[in-house]
Amino acid sequence: MHFGNLNLYNAGSKSQTLLLSVLFCLVFSACTNDIEKVRFFGHKELPSQMVKNATVRRSSSGNVQMVMNTPLVQKYTTPDHRTLYPEGLQVEFLNPDGSKRAFLWALRAEELTDNNLVQAHDSVVIVDYDSGDTVYLKNLTWNRDEGRMFSNDLIRSVNGQRLTYGDGFESDDQFTNPQIFHQRGTIEWNENQDEEQD
Repeated sequence: MHFGNLNLYNAGSKSQTLLLSVLFCLVFSACTNDIEKVRFFGHKELPSQMVKNATVRRSSSGNVQMVMNTPLVQKYTTPDHRTLYPEGLQVEFLNPDGSKRAFLWALRAEELTDNNLVQAHDSVVIVDYDSGDTVYLKNLTWNRDEGRMFSNDLIRSVNGQRLTYGDGFESDDQFTNPQIFHQRGTIEWNENQDEEQD
């Protein structure tokens, strides 16, 4: 009788040991997964600062030259110093009297602080109020040190009923002298003439 109880105890002990081993493996496995998650999120690059619905004004001698509006600003310090505008930006360039000189819109943009460059990407649109031109570009680079904006991409310019294609764009950062390089394919049409012919 005693030996029978001893055998049952030993059998139960083995079952308990097996159960404890399985539980230990599960807990250790869960801890390992949590550690991996912590490592993943620890290495993930996160912004050091975030600002929503930001307005930035640049002025000189008391005159506001530029007003930039953006839904979201993300500042990063690692691995390099840069600022992202992931939801796009709108920039108004103003004359000394406060009237609008030009307007720039981009779907997203990035500012490389160390190089003092701003790069606008994806569906960049520039409206030049003085000339009446609306310029469509894929990308635009703004070199703040040189006070120059430029693009080497194919561009399209629309002015009323005139459509012009070009191979590049350049302007000072106040849009006082914008230029389209290698203009070609200028098309002009008159809707009134088309109606008369019909």
